[in-house]
Amino acid sequence: MDVKYIGIKKNRVLISFFLILVALAFVITCAFMWFEYTSQDKYKYYSENAIEVEATITQYGIHYHGQDRRDWDVWTYYEYESSWGTVYTMHHGTYSTENEAKAHIGEKIKIYIDPNSDWSSDVFPVVNYERALRNAIIWSVPVPIVLYLLIYRCIYRNALNKKIQRKVYGSSYNNDRVIHTPVTQGEVTKVYKWVVCYVKVKYKDEHGTPREKWARTWFTHKEAKFLQQKKTIDIVLYKNTYGILEEMSD
Repeated sequence: MDVKYIGIKKNRVLISFFLILVALAFVITCAFMWFEYTSQDKYKYYSENAIEVEATITQYGIHYHGQDRRDWDVWTYYEYESSWGTVYTMHHGTYSTENEAKAHIGEKIKIYIDPNSDWSSDVFPVVNYERALRNAIIWSVPVPIVLYLLIYRCIYRNALNKKIQRKVYGSSYNNDRVIHTPVTQGEVTKVYKWVVCYVKVKYKDEHGTPREKWARTWFTHKEAKFLQQKKTIDIVLYKNTYGILEEMSD
């Protein structure tokens, strides 16, 4: 029969890795959205100064996807040389075969150029400060939430659990042999179930004062049911908090 640790000895590698990935995704996306908002000044400049000209599709090239170079498509490129000598060139179309791309060589298209740089585009630059700001704000909202989950629920809680384990098992806390035994009894008084579960425990602190606090650890529905049915559980007091030290059979 397999034994599954609950509380301070539970392995949280997977959830920690997941929280790191989620936090990175939201932070990077949020930073990109704010960059897009600040870029509106640039788009505004181009929209006010861009000149419409006629360019020619002059070449094509194979564009590979990934390092294995198995997936590819064909890109066409336009070119325009201004009267002041600046050559404007950029990717224009994407095709699945070389023959499709070749068929567009020599085709005339409208593009927009900046006379003060080598910027060009086949799409007129659109400025939308309100939309860019709205997107930036929307993507900013989840960032403090995921950072809280990562820093408090992942990094801080894992570090605190290791400190509590050292208090119980000493320097060799990875072993099951108890060196110190500051384990006390607590009574499960409430269980709150959501996506994750929270458990409230009544206990006496190191001074004998009755306390009733929510455990700062997440539990699965199965783990919460086990603790609720067991009622009296082992906990480890640590400063102004505690850690649950239980084992559950799968």
